[in-house]
Amino acid sequence: MINGATGELISLVAVAGWTVSALSFEGAGRRVGSIPVNILRLALAAIIIALVNLLRGFTPWPPGVTSTQALWLMASGFVGFFLGDLLLFRSFLSIGARLAMLVMSLSPPISALLDGLVFGQGLNAGDGLGMSLAVLGVALAATARTQNAAGPPTATKSRRWLGFLLAFGGALGQSGGMILGKLGMGTHDPLAATFLRTLGGMAGFIPLVLLTGATGRVIKALGDGKAMSRLSLGTIAGPVIGVSAVLLALRYSPAGVVSSITAVVPVVIILPSMVFMKDKPQPREILGAIVAVSGVAVLFLT
Repeated sequence: MINGATGELISLVAVAGWTVSALSFEGAGRRVGSIPVNILRLALAAIIIALVNLLRGFTPWPPGVTSTQALWLMASGFVGFFLGDLLLFRSFLSIGARLAMLVMSLSPPISALLDGLVFGQGLNAGDGLGMSLAVLGVALAATARTQNAAGPPTATKSRRWLGFLLAFGGALGQSGGMILGKLGMGTHDPLAATFLRTLGGMAGFIPLVLLTGATGRVIKALGDGKAMSRLSLGTIAGPVIGVSAVLLALRYSPAGVVSSITAVVPVVIILPSMVFMKDKPQPREILGAIVAVSGVAVLFLT
């Protein structure tokens, strides 16, 4: 049972890491803004991973990695860390977080489809049921009504369509980054592979910071002690532990299964949000948590 559930167990490590990461980045973002948080989290992740690998007796660059594998991994970071997150955060301004996260729940089936097309890796009936329950649970929680979840009240119809398209682009970026990472991962060390992914993400954000004139905001953020402490915690939990866990999980489980388990982060985060952020969950969010956890249980049992 344990051997058969190795990928699922490792995926849960990613869920825990991304839950801590999301809360930490939210706190940092409220102080210094999203663009400084995005580029600084990747820069910190690259530094932390390099130091950890040096302590382990490895070089930051994965030994034996081919130029083709390195390009796949950096492309994975560019698509997932840069394009996916950039589109998702922009969609929040058009349709609000509730609808954007609902669209993001399409990422698991997209990952499964891409996994089948690229690797020919199929899913059994139990995997399909578990994925469906996980996606349904996330969708229920994401669509729970809150006071500010309806998006901008003055949003035009065309702006709403643009928001949906941006959020769908975020889901594609997340799934595409996962598949590209699997192409480049091979048998290389997950932490070293994540180092290359962070370089790919930074390759996108550095020009964005320069072109948007956000350099001053990034420098100012470095002097904010509270923001940097939260950002450091979030970086260790998310881009370092969480992403490395996903890459390792992909060795043992199909991308659709891994993506379905990690998709429950918006649901798992409800309880710590109540404790640390003083949020009040809606009944529909609680129902979504029950359904999503049931889906994860099905994935374990099949």
